[in-house]
Amino acid sequence: MATICIHHVLASMRAIGDDGHSRERLLIGAGINPQAVTDSQRRVHTDQVARLFKNVQLELGDEFMGFSREPCRVGAFKTMCDLVKHSRTLGELLARAVDFYRLLSADIEMGVTTVGGRAIFSIAHRSPELDPDHFLREFLLVIWHRFPSWCIGDAIRLRETRFSFDPPAHHDELQVMFPGTLRYGCAEDRLVFDAHYLDRPLVRSLAEVDYYARNAPADVMTIPGMDNSLERQIERIVESASPGTLVFPRLEKLAELLGISPQTLYRQLKAAGTSYQKIKDDIRRETAIRRLMDDNLPVEKVSEIVGFSEARSFTRAFRQWTGMSPRGYKRSFG
Repeated sequence: MATICIHHVLASMRAIGDDGHSRERLLIGAGINPQAVTDSQRRVHTDQVARLFKNVQLELGDEFMGFSREPCRVGAFKTMCDLVKHSRTLGELLARAVDFYRLLSADIEMGVTTVGGRAIFSIAHRSPELDPDHFLREFLLVIWHRFPSWCIGDAIRLRETRFSFDPPAHHDELQVMFPGTLRYGCAEDRLVFDAHYLDRPLVRSLAEVDYYARNAPADVMTIPGMDNSLERQIERIVESASPGTLVFPRLEKLAELLGISPQTLYRQLKAAGTSYQKIKDDIRRETAIRRLMDDNLPVEKVSEIVGFSEARSFTRAFRQWTGMSPRGYKRSFG
């Protein structure tokens, strides 16, 4: 899933309170134009959402993002990764992770059990009133499905996902986030999957785990190996077409590469609530932010890389994407 509904963007900042300036700064730092969040139908790219979640964690000094009585200090997930990366099997990894978080928090209680050939990873929030949008519970379920799947190099097939709340307005989004049967109004939030996954060996190197931990939650937004959405297919085509400089094929050529007609491509994009132009803007924005911030390239060079013939045109587009000029963004968040 290359995009996420606006609900999770707004819910992630609930603990920031009514400080409009802080919220605006967090959004801009994530590459999200603050004006965009006023549209309830808007969808936001997963890379932007991951940056926002990280920004909120850093702002609050809390990896639980203000949704528990006691904060989970920033760095806890990385420390957990250091602890579990020497595990031999997924079952051993999950057991160590549960023990680690049990020492950190009495408010968020995790557990792993097996019953009748099924493994159950459970999360119990002892103060659910602090998480009225059940954002933290959904976020933790995402992490503890994606991270173990990544560790074994295979998407864990969920038999059930159980929620401790009633069906929300974004129920359809949860169906995409957690493939399989969804059950609501349960005693605990649970991931239920076949127990044989617990015996699977870990396939990631120590260096890979370290990189994953440093970049979290950037790599937990999609199911490893499962994001074959039309948007992601188009992103892969563009990213592989011309390394170093973005080159976008014409719509007709893109449709040919996808093995469909231009009319079918147009209809499918419209049905997904997006367009080729929107996808191109997403790719340009993410490339621009990465080259500006991570590679520290000058604005003029980045403008050329993302396909603008003039830096002024790039600046206008960047301001529309993020709410700030590229130079201002680099000064504020570099």
